[in-house]
Amino acid sequence: MRGQILAIAAALAALHSTMAHAQDSADKPAVAVAYNAAIVSDYRFRGISLTNRKPAVQGGVDLAFRSGFFLGTWASNVANSGGGHVEVDLYGGYGSSLAGFDVSAGAYGYVYPGGHNVNYVELLSTIARTTGPLTTTLTVGFTPKQGNAVENLYLGLGGKMPIGESGFTLSAGIGRENGAYDHKYDWSTGVSYKLDLIELSASYVDSNYKSVNEAGRNGRAGVVLSAKAAF
Repeated sequence: MRGQILAIAAALAALHSTMAHAQDSADKPAVAVAYNAAIVSDYRFRGISLTNRKPAVQGGVDLAFRSGFFLGTWASNVANSGGGHVEVDLYGGYGSSLAGFDVSAGAYGYVYPGGHNVNYVELLSTIARTTGPLTTTLTVGFTPKQGNAVENLYLGLGGKMPIGESGFTLSAGIGRENGAYDHKYDWSTGVSYKLDLIELSASYVDSNYKSVNEAGRNGRAGVVLSAKAAF
């Protein structure tokens, strides 16, 4: 299913690129570079805390090419992953717009330096649509079976809506994951405020994964505060 969605998204994006990118390529730089940095009170990934509900320092860099292709890397401290205490994401893919939808498809590598048998690759695609002030995004993540990872499928649906010209934005999302977890659901709601390059946010995050082990405790409800900078 995941592979089919990626193939369709990539084919549609490639078809559209012959029209849209040919028209506006002259208005875009050959390569655009963007940086981001953040401090969060808890690093939550699809509802589960990867820092044992403790703070994290995060940052990354993204390259966007005129053709629609993109490359990037991002890193965060984590509590423990096979002996590794840092997560480094390496990713690349292609994104474009088609019939009012923003579509992207790519491959993401999750690397934990110093960790043993924990690195894995996920295929990730998104389809976003803006209607009035509301932007809705569908996320599909598929992890093929690997030496250290079982086959996993994640489906997520999220929405964001600015509150007029106040600088505040409301957000909410829900996701379902099966494979690495057994029919896990996560959900969140929050509010953010943009102040120049800085975005401050507060979110309520929860999941139905509440077993007695450590992962279950890290899936319980919590409030996540963050300060992010993009430049």
